[in-house]
Amino acid sequence: MEEPKAALRRRRPSGNDHVKHRRTRNGCYTCRGRRVKCDEIRPVCERCKKGSRECTYPEPRSTPKTFSSSKRDQARGVADDSRSSSDEDEPAETQTQSATEVRRRRDKSEPQKHATAVSSKYRTPSLPEQPRPSIEQVKLESSLSPSTEGSSAPASAGLEQPEKLSSVSTETSQEEKPWLHLSPDLRYYLDYHTTHLNSHFYFFKHDANHFLHTILVEQALLYDPLLYAVAGFSAFQLTVKRPGGKIQDFLGYYNQSVSLLRKSLADGQRHTDATMLTILQLATFEEYLGDWVSLLGHQKAAYGMLLELYSSHSIMETEVRRKILAWYSRFDLMGGLMSGNETVLGREWFAATEEYYRQQSLSYPMSIDYKIEAALAKHRLLATDLALLFAQLPRGVITTEEFERESDKFSEQIRTWKENLDPVFRDKSYFVDNFEGRERDPEDIVDPYEPGGIYRGALFTFNFMILEWHAINLMHRYKRALLLQRQPPADLTEVALNICRQFEVIEYWSKSPPGSVLRAQAGLGLAILFLPKDERHVMWCRRKLAKIESLGHIYPPTLRQRMAELWGIPEINHWWLPDDEGYPPVVRSVRSFIENRLPHAEGKSRSEDQRNIKGIFSQLSVHESPRGSMKQSEGTTTPSSFSQATTLAHDSQSMQDMTADPDLGTGSDNTMLDGSRDSCYNMAEEEEQMQQQLRFN
Repeated sequence: MEEPKAALRRRRPSGNDHVKHRRTRNGCYTCRGRRVKCDEIRPVCERCKKGSRECTYPEPRSTPKTFSSSKRDQARGVADDSRSSSDEDEPAETQTQSATEVRRRRDKSEPQKHATAVSSKYRTPSLPEQPRPSIEQVKLESSLSPSTEGSSAPASAGLEQPEKLSSVSTETSQEEKPWLHLSPDLRYYLDYHTTHLNSHFYFFKHDANHFLHTILVEQALLYDPLLYAVAGFSAFQLTVKRPGGKIQDFLGYYNQSVSLLRKSLADGQRHTDATMLTILQLATFEEYLGDWVSLLGHQKAAYGMLLELYSSHSIMETEVRRKILAWYSRFDLMGGLMSGNETVLGREWFAATEEYYRQQSLSYPMSIDYKIEAALAKHRLLATDLALLFAQLPRGVITTEEFERESDKFSEQIRTWKENLDPVFRDKSYFVDNFEGRERDPEDIVDPYEPGGIYRGALFTFNFMILEWHAINLMHRYKRALLLQRQPPADLTEVALNICRQFEVIEYWSKSPPGSVLRAQAGLGLAILFLPKDERHVMWCRRKLAKIESLGHIYPPTLRQRMAELWGIPEINHWWLPDDEGYPPVVRSVRSFIENRLPHAEGKSRSEDQRNIKGIFSQLSVHESPRGSMKQSEGTTTPSSFSQATTLAHDSQSMQDMTADPDLGTGSDNTMLDGSRDSCYNMAEEEEQMQQQLRFN
């Protein structure tokens, strides 16, 4: 992935491609995202009605409690006054200007509380009616759509297609940004989050509503723990791209988020959607860091809060809640399938999601986004049922005969999955059939350049669905043989190679969106266990795993130990490739930090999580796992705020102990945060100096 250029200036299109329109502050989200004039007709504006798009308007809602209501009210006035009275489009501020502002204000005192009211652009949308195209979908379709106006229509003609635009962006002009009152470093990282990070960095399957760039940011501006979690995640993603990136560049923000969340829970503050989002954002952060102990601890806190705040029906009422459920369920399914246990969350939650999107796809048959969401929800429910089946036989819930009968039904569902999809997913006009002269590497174990091997445009998300379909098939067939004490099927290697080919075509296709390799890595981690152990295949795997880690997704030490044993190569416990080839210093620092932090994990809950991780990465075998303790039995209550606060308090204290290191330049909460801010300021100065040098040359 190419490192983003700091001074890339967004140009105003010229000629007929650029159409001026008067800016509206009350229009629907879809028109704003497409940068077209909205007539503000409710409930569905004319543009969305004609294009069969989701038309979602901002809805009034009560502002959640924050740490400082008075400062929030003051910030509202500042933010409102800072917006320009002009209704004409203004060019977006360049990153160079942002970096300059960060540098100029580095020595000024900075506010400690940042909650604020948010402009209407970032209000939580009401229950959506029709889906809009995702950012990545629009960008890809603008140049790759198999059908355009005036051209011959493919088999999927009539489906909602993003129209070609001269400029496709959800970026706001400088005066519209609702985070102008924040300290320069936080503004810098929110800018980076909204302009460079997409759904693939978060492992989201689909994000047609621009959730990460709108609703998540809105919630962050109203809740400080989430604000620092989002800023820290953005800082981390930028840090791993920079050759000179260091762990203190982002660690202060992460620690500040954990500390503020701990205080919020300990003080008994009301739990809200923002509280849930904070825990999930931290869990995603910890997955990148390879800290699965903290990740599972936050999953436990999220589970208790999920049952406290929602039911399986109420969680489907708003887009933010649906995203919370999808975000949480990914961790739940991943842990359940890998450890041989059912999901912590009951099946009814996954069934409610499947039913909601099935009904939406029927109500809006021309919407390609609802077709995608319905297929994803059905896929997720299949994986849930599979995890449940795997857990039942070892516990004696079903007999061997019943297990075989149910397993046969699963085999048929997996076999016919693609056949039963909507015809749009078989539309060959979405296939990429020309790789422009790319040839297979002689050392490659698969051919990534087979015609029709990758979907483009609106169906790019389908590539990940295919990859996960292969992974579910592989897991089902292997676990079935294991539970029935039979030899695994001989063709499991072929299924694993299909996963590798799907991963590599996503990796090598020049038009894959940023973050796609990270999004595809989960299936690869399973496939490598079933590949031949000869030198050629092992080296291919080592190179792929090294690439993924160099992008910032760090594997847990337990997985590295397992692979070292499997391949008989103990040195990969240090790094995947010989002579530290491609080993970024920042990845080395994060690895060292996490490995040194784990021995400090004491107490029953932490040791439970460590045993759980060993179960996930040991042998793909089914055994009784401590994850079962997360399930609630009759008469029990959800985990209390006190227990959540205790877990988070221990996490935060362990981090402070481990980061009080002169080499890291960190120590207390404030010192760590100051260190991260200084890193941001120094980076901004370096960017400005680089731009000055470029202008001089």
